[in-house]
Formats: sequence, C-alpha cells, structure tokens
Amino acid sequence: MKTAIKPTAGIVFLICASSALAQTVAPPYEVATWNGFRTAAVSYTFDDNTSNQFALAVPMFNEFGYHMTFFTVTGSGPAPDWFHADWAGLAAAAAQGHEVASHGVTHTSFSGMKDSLQIEELRNSRDTIEARVPGRRCVTIAYPYCTIGRKSLVQQYYIAGRNCSGTVESRTPPDFMSISSIICGSQGLRTTKDFKSRTAAAVKSKGWVILLIHGVDNDGGWSPLPSDTLRKTLEYLKANDGQFWVASFGDAARYIRERNAASVVESSADAERLIVQVTDTLDNTVFDVPVTLRRPLPEGWLSAAVSQNGIPIEAKITEVDSVKVVQFDALPDGGDVVIARSEGTGIAGRAGRAIRSPVLWQNYPNPFNPETVIRFETTGAGPVALRICDALGREVAVPVRGNLQPGLHSVVFSAAGLESGVYICTLREGGFVLHRKMLLLR
Repeated sequence: MKTAIKPTAGIVFLICASSALAQTVAPPYEVATWNGFRTAAVSYTFDDNTSNQFALAVPMFNEFGYHMTFFTVTGSGPAPDWFHADWAGLAAAAAQGHEVASHGVTHTSFSGMKDSLQIEELRNSRDTIEARVPGRRCVTIAYPYCTIGRKSLVQQYYIAGRNCSGTVESRTPPDFMSISSIICGSQGLRTTKDFKSRTAAAVKSKGWVILLIHGVDNDGGWSPLPSDTLRKTLEYLKANDGQFWVASFGDAARYIRERNAASVVESSADAERLIVQVTDTLDNTVFDVPVTLRRPLPEGWLSAAVSQNGIPIEAKITEVDSVKVVQFDALPDGGDVVIARSEGTGIAGRAGRAIRSPVLWQNYPNPFNPETVIRFETTGAGPVALRICDALGREVAVPVRGNLQPGLHSVVFSAAGLESGVYICTLREGGFVLHRKMLLLR
C-alpha cells in the first residue's frame, strides 16, 4: 500500500489506480464478495441529523450490532430543510463504530455551482468533520438534493458519492462517484414488505442495497420512517445473518475496493503451518477494512488456528460442497497470516466465545510520517481510552475516549506538529492496560 497522502492529488491517484486494479488470488484461496461470504450487502444511511436518528436509531443499531452512516451538513447558518450537526452525538456515534460523512457545508445543490464553490463545499465539509469527530477519516459524501457534483472534483476528496436513483447497486458499482440509494419513508419504501423485495433483488444479483433515511417517527425530518418499521427490517436482517452483511456506506465501499485489489499468495507451507501474504496497493489510512478469505484445510488437518502479525484472529471451520475449509478475515498489508494446524474441531481461534481481554495491534505503518492506523479490539467490559504519549510520558493525543461496542476498531492518528521520536500508544479498558511503541520519522 502507498504511504498515506492527505493532499487532494493523493486521493485522485488512489481512485484512478484502484479502479484499474484486479485480484491476484492464488488457488485454492478465495476472497469473499461480501464479508463472511454473505450473499448481499445492506447499508443504512441517514441524512440531515434529525433528532431521533440519535435518540432512537443509534441505540437500535447498537442493539443489533450494526453500523450506520450519518451524512452530515456542517454549516451553521439558517437551516430551512436540514438540521444543524449534533457534534456531541456524532462523536459519540463515531466512537461506537458508526460512520460520519459529508452532506456538504450548506446543503446546496451542486447543479450549476461554480467549481470554486464546489471545492469549498467538498473540502470544508470533510475538514470540519475530521476536526470535530475523532477517529476515521471522512471519505464519502451524499449529494444534497441528489444532484451529483463535478465528478473530477468530488474524487479529489472522497472515495465514494451517494445519489438516489432508486436501484440496487451491483457487487462492484460502475461509478463510485454515483452510487445508487433507495429513499425510505413516506416518499419511498414504507413497509417491511417493500424492504424485503429490494433485499431479495440484492440476493439475486449479489449486490448492495443502500437505504436513504431522513426523519424517524415525528422528529421533523423529510419522508419520515416509522421506528417500528426500521426495527422490523433490522430484525429480518439479523434473522438472515448468513445472507446479509450490514455495514456502513464507507465500510462497504472500502471492502469492494480492497476485495477487487487483493493479492493473496501462500509463501510457505509445511505439515504444520501455512504462511500467507494478503496485500493490495491501496492507501492503508483509508482502506482499513479486513476482507474475508477461505481455503480448504490441508489433507489430514482436523482444524486450524489463524493469526495475523502474530495476533490471533477469528477462524471458522465450515464445509463448502462437502469440503472442510478454514474461513477468516485478514487486513490487507496487516502482516503475514499464519494458518496453523490444530487438533480441535468446529470453530477455531476466537470464534464462538467472548473476547476475554482487549487487544492492541502494532500500528501500521511503523515507522510513520505523519499518519498511522491503530487497530484494537475491545470486550465491552467498560469505558475505553486510547492515549498517545511521548517518550517522557506526556500526553499528546487521546484519539478515543468513551464506551465502545465489543469488537474490532481502528483509528487514524496524525502526528502533524509533533517531533520525530518514540511515542507510546496505550489502550485501557476496565482493568486491562496495553502498550505499543510507535516511531515517528520526519
């Protein structure tokens, strides 16, 4: 992967390069179309920051273990048809794994807008979100009034743009700057029957359903969707978890690009272990979603345990066409994957049991300049704090503070303004404290 590039030109190269890349997956490995080898993907996107999105929808999604996307208007002027950003609510939602993305600064249609004004809308909304909401970068946008901006400008700042053409997207959208969504509520999909019809179409095409939601119940938002209908759709997806991957808009877009650019090569194999390199040529600070892989167990193996960069990862032993396979998620460029022979059966690694302690991975890249990705795993045992200190123990940043859902998380840490040297990353959850050294080289 390339070193992270913050300026506009870097994002342009990233998009142009990723669109031309193809998988290089050595047999017998397979990369899943969607996470977990599910058949289709579903993303819930919420526009305009209406109150019940935070009061009702966030707790509901947390209950089901799903992540949603907030397309946020960042301006503070008069708001006749959008709601001012609830920055505290957005920061809390982001800490729980939900995506905060751009809906422009002023909620003005891009149609006929001068290029200079479009650039201000695109750049300033992104920069405001990244400044106000800690965690992952803002890399997706929903076009106000569904009027697509000049694509050559949009792709300088974002990896994907959402419109509302009302169709189910293909497994790989032909145009990432114009990804279709389906309006929900009084002006669109109103019932669970409507919803099931669209998800059935996605299963048939192995595609991606993006739902566009504004108001929830009576919070004043456009085309309100009843909260009980929203809950019923989530219940349906959870009951059919083997078919549907529910992910934020940004994570689904990242996954597609990583899946399509993945290189999987088995570099070493013996009777006890296999060493696999999973790589791509994308930007690690943007594309940080693991992809799902599987391969048949070698002859004579009953089971397998999997690790990446020396850290155990969840592995599932299942059967495909009567062949026993090991299935796992791996982060491209996250270090060597080791598949080790095991005498256990069923679920290997961490699968099937609760995480007993948090995990803090080594940041990547390391050494770094000026940004690096920090990945960690939480148990839900209590509040989480991720702190960065210098070699003298002085705190320089707190990328994460608050309650998080159990599971995998990642943040981008920027050392802009800091001097070269050794820094200590500390993860604290409940009674656990974990440390990693990070090296900043200017």
